[in-house]
Amino acid sequence: MLQPTALLPADEPERLAALRELHLLDPGADRDLQALVQLAAQLCDAPMAALTFVDASRQWYQARTGIPVQDVDRASGLCARAILLPDRTVQVDDTARLPWFDPFLHGPSAPPVRFYAGAPLQMRDGTAVGTLCVMDSVPRSLSAAQRAQLETVARALGTQLKLRRELRIATQTDRLTGLPNWLHFEGQFEAAKPTRGVVCFVRLRALNQINSAHGFRAADAMITQAATRLRTLAEGRAFIGRIKRGLFLLFFPDLDANTFARDHAPVLSAQMQAPYGLHNLTLVCPVHLGFAAFPDDGRTLDEVVNAADAALQLAIERDEPAAFFDKSVDAAASAHYRLEPQLRAALERNEFVNFYQPKVDLATGRIVGVEALIRWVHPERGLVPPSDFVPALEATGLIREVGRQIMLRAVADWQRWQSAGLAAPRVAVNVAAAQLRHGELVRHLGEALSAIDGNASALAIEITESVLISNMEQAIDVLTQVRALGIPVAIDDFGTGYSSLAYIVTLPIDEVKIDRAFIRKIAVDAAYKGIVGTCVNLARNLHLKVIAEGVETREQARELRALRCDQAQGFLYSEPLPADQLAMLLRRGGPLA
Repeated sequence: MLQPTALLPADEPERLAALRELHLLDPGADRDLQALVQLAAQLCDAPMAALTFVDASRQWYQARTGIPVQDVDRASGLCARAILLPDRTVQVDDTARLPWFDPFLHGPSAPPVRFYAGAPLQMRDGTAVGTLCVMDSVPRSLSAAQRAQLETVARALGTQLKLRRELRIATQTDRLTGLPNWLHFEGQFEAAKPTRGVVCFVRLRALNQINSAHGFRAADAMITQAATRLRTLAEGRAFIGRIKRGLFLLFFPDLDANTFARDHAPVLSAQMQAPYGLHNLTLVCPVHLGFAAFPDDGRTLDEVVNAADAALQLAIERDEPAAFFDKSVDAAASAHYRLEPQLRAALERNEFVNFYQPKVDLATGRIVGVEALIRWVHPERGLVPPSDFVPALEATGLIREVGRQIMLRAVADWQRWQSAGLAAPRVAVNVAAAQLRHGELVRHLGEALSAIDGNASALAIEITESVLISNMEQAIDVLTQVRALGIPVAIDDFGTGYSSLAYIVTLPIDEVKIDRAFIRKIAVDAAYKGIVGTCVNLARNLHLKVIAEGVETREQARELRALRCDQAQGFLYSEPLPADQLAMLLRRGGPLA
């Protein structure tokens, strides 16, 4: 006798998980499944039949014949009892013998259910996910042949569902972690129909280094453990996908950005950065997180994911653990990419040129070097200042090719000055993060030197602290190779925003350029004078040259000489000049100030 209460199976969570993996609840009509249900009705001579899935709250007729409704409450259905007996077909010859059962569960105008037989749908060991059932409006029973045929069709259905599950897993699930891929994640979002929420990208920062140091199996183990942590964090609160090797995507429905930032982001960051145990190793892998709010930052999934990706890139560029989407930053980035076609055309038409600003020896006032500064000679706008286009070159990656051409122009100009009998000064070129990150810097410098017979006295490089510190190991390796070419290295904008005094000891460098922000007030503020004095003393103790940027007054120059600074650069001596005008300055000779 079936119980009046639909008891929950002991393995209910696992059973529901298997049901969800079928991805068949509420998808609409399925002709193949409908045909098998109709076959079962014909074989059993039954006016009603259904492929029934039992989910958490209802008995869902995925395919049906003779039944006017799509679903009934789980507690009122017979299938919710039948799944508790997964190893046999449940048959009720006359439902009138079940005093708790309402034969009009399909509605008062529908045929009553007076007979029921349900064969279990087995997808796994344990409780069935549903049944293939037949019903009649009069009491009756199945013959032995009909019962066997119903069970045969049920097994065929189970096999087809297993194959569908395996195919869906193969096409919509990440093999390594078992997490949904983008296709599946997108489907979950669309099915949930959220009204608001937060999208979050999680990027494992050190995965490539771990792969290089400990092998791909260690990296795979870290990815798997990271996925497990994210599953735990997301359980019941979010859905999650793995987009590519070290990149995960989560969506937290029904959360606003402020609540997420206050209550969830710190927990997520802390959990993901906790140590990992990998093959007898204990390793830490920092993360970058990028967040965006739906629908404020994007009214579709694609838009809000793009916004979260923009936030992630911002966190990476700033070397910060996390960043929320910033419309103003994104607008600037969009402007950069709108400018890209013009920049590419300018590159092809050689519209970028080098200007050179002298560096002078503070003791003598004579030119001892120059810095190459890019300018854009636009056919309509004329001379475009670098602030209008250099950020776009960096954002689009064009800075790599533009930087190579700056080097080639620099050595060509240097050679022309030398051929004209001038004391050609060493030319310092600026290095962008992309040039360092993509490993092309040493090769491009080598190409430039080969154009002047390898004369390394022609070139130097300047690189900002922010570029160096974003990847210290790579920076040390590359700068060591640069110095091996005979090319000196200077830290540009020294003292701004980073732990300069700590890093300067470890970096393979020759010069430091003190940022203009400190020089501007050196003659009027004792605190700034003290900072510059500390920088000069530190550099001298490390046998480094010191160059002051942005020198505009004689008073600033006088203070710098008193502090024993080596060189100065700024408008006090000269503005940046085209190559031919610099040649005139070199030909004139003598001190500049």
